[in-house]
Amino acid sequence: MSTLIRTSGLLAALVSCASSVRATTDYLIVGGGTAGLALANRLTEDPRTSVLVLEAGGDGLGNVNISSLALVGAAWGTDIDWKFPTEPLPNGVSRGVVSRGKVLGGSSAINGAVFSRGDRRDFDLWAAAGNPGWATSDVFAASFKSEHFYPPPANWSIDYVGRDHGYDGLIPTSYGNPAPPIQQDMIASVVNYGGSHSKDLAGGHVDGMAWITHSRLPSNQTRATSATAYYFPFSYRKNFKVSLYSQATRIIWKSTGDGNAVAAGVEYVDKSGATHVAKASKVILSGGVWGSPPILERSGVGNKTLLNSLGIKSVVDLPGVGEHMTERPIIPMYFALNTSLPLAAPSPLLMNLESLQETFAEGGDIAKLESLFVKPDNMAEPVFNIHKTLYNERAAWFEGYTLPINQAGQPTIIAWYAGLGRPLSSGSVHINSTDGLAYPLIQYNWWNSEFDVYATAVAAQRIQNITSTPPFSDWISARIAPPASVVTLDDFIAYVPVSAEQGNHPVGSAVMLPRKDGGVVDPNLKVYGTANVYVVDASIIPAEPSGHPQAVVYAIAERAAELFKSRN
Repeated sequence: MSTLIRTSGLLAALVSCASSVRATTDYLIVGGGTAGLALANRLTEDPRTSVLVLEAGGDGLGNVNISSLALVGAAWGTDIDWKFPTEPLPNGVSRGVVSRGKVLGGSSAINGAVFSRGDRRDFDLWAAAGNPGWATSDVFAASFKSEHFYPPPANWSIDYVGRDHGYDGLIPTSYGNPAPPIQQDMIASVVNYGGSHSKDLAGGHVDGMAWITHSRLPSNQTRATSATAYYFPFSYRKNFKVSLYSQATRIIWKSTGDGNAVAAGVEYVDKSGATHVAKASKVILSGGVWGSPPILERSGVGNKTLLNSLGIKSVVDLPGVGEHMTERPIIPMYFALNTSLPLAAPSPLLMNLESLQETFAEGGDIAKLESLFVKPDNMAEPVFNIHKTLYNERAAWFEGYTLPINQAGQPTIIAWYAGLGRPLSSGSVHINSTDGLAYPLIQYNWWNSEFDVYATAVAAQRIQNITSTPPFSDWISARIAPPASVVTLDDFIAYVPVSAEQGNHPVGSAVMLPRKDGGVVDPNLKVYGTANVYVVDASIIPAEPSGHPQAVVYAIAERAAELFKSRN
């Protein structure tokens, strides 16, 4: 881009710097991603309500890397990927760049498309942490509203519970293909090693191994995104506007006095590098975990010390902005089969969710684990209480999911990932420049908690032991990773910190908590210290839910729409 957006100390006067100013809209949503388009759709159901969505990427139409779930991962590193760089971990290990969707539909266009709702206890604890209106009954009702479930044919050998799904929503969910025999043997090995088999995890009773739905239209096996479900079929609405290749840089303030800043609109840069301002009655940030906090900080909302160090005038001193970010570390484990599975569409996804107690039933020292279960200094007390309660209630803490890797003429490789679903270690995302188009600094801060290292090592060793248990062990010819030298628990403890990969499930960074606890938004999703600025995306999630976050983000958008409509 030819234009560098730089912040001066006179934020209230920034409108005069813009090359053009758009007419005022009711709601300006920054980010046409998973949450942004879902929210925009629901708000524009009322023809009297106008919405403008600013999307930094294009429409993605005709891109097979989006539409085909058989090509999951092919879009990573392309022009529809933000390619966010991350800082080296405290142990010096570099994680390189991570993928987030820079296209209409956001990460729903390039993710693994898993649609899993999480544990019912997750959301009751959100509410107990100081967020009334976000209990399980509220979040699950919103989630069911987003889903249109397509049950599998009876001869597909897939268990499911019909009442645990929604049928009237806009996101089609399905299993896609029949379950192959190898998956039945995987489940059997989990059970034989002391685990459990669940018929369906979608109802919020999250434990054991089960098949998981994807956001997929079964009639043609194509991916469903927030764009295909919530925007393209409704783009005829005159009150539903989307501006593509429009990267928001900061909020423009109408007034900033008395600790109640009023936004006038948002400054953004178009594809040519020209600067514009879009005016709005309400500004909603839906830029995601790594996109929304930088906009707040460049607008003077964040830690006053950080902002002053960059020459940014503090509008709202809100130290929680960019903090409390968590990302799941996963340990990839690869096993070569003694056969080649058909090179057809991907098998239905199997996910195994287990509590700490269940995972430590074989080989782990639960007493040692409990001695390591200590709140990190940078974790908010209500968030630690969520973890503590879920631990005591034996809620799922680990996620193991499997993927086949097929290569023509070669034996199939099974990837079985050990994921730490509820890390105590938390990281951050902050700006280090006033350049509105510069990437933020993303620090995962993994392994800040000794508990996380030990627990993840036990989870990885457990998967190794499950794969050595019949009948699934009969399918395996060799373990490819970890190397054969990694056998004992001490071996895994050494291996985990240097081999972990991103789970691509970041949450937090603009958390919904009381302000005194480091919160950024209140239960109405309004940013503290502002009159009309909101955040609606995964950054408001106070603690990692069970499973993958996509379904939860749709639920957040649906719930946010209900809150806005009730106030209107």
